[in-house]
Amino acid sequence: MSSLPGGERPDPADAGPPSAWNPHPDHLGAVGWPGDSGQPGGYPEQQAGGGAADRPIRTYLWQSLVATLLCCLPTGIVAIVYATQAQTRLQAGDLRGARQASGRARRWCIVSLIAFAVVLLVYVVAIVIIVAIASRND
Repeated sequence: MSSLPGGERPDPADAGPPSAWNPHPDHLGAVGWPGDSGQPGGYPEQQAGGGAADRPIRTYLWQSLVATLLCCLPTGIVAIVYATQAQTRLQAGDLRGARQASGRARRWCIVSLIAFAVVLLVYVVAIVIIVAIASRND
């Protein structure tokens, strides 16, 4: 039987009952992890949220300002409103409300970018059509 890092060997009595990770607790090393934790080294399993509570909350303020100035004014203004709400709620300690406002600010920044792309595409198509019509009449 191979030893774990640090030179210690798992105790077969600590293997725990059979589980999906350790179907044969008496045969350590072949399948599963010692201690029936589901993780190597006895680390506890991750929570179902994926650690969302540990990530910093972004306000998307500068992105919404850029979206307002360069992309689409109406949707950019909505993004600025939600970005400032996220910043205010974050400073007040309302993490749940700040995450919600941050998500909405991000969504409106993306909507601004998509609106800009659509308007730009329509503009380019209109120019191509006008040039094609003008060259046909010559």
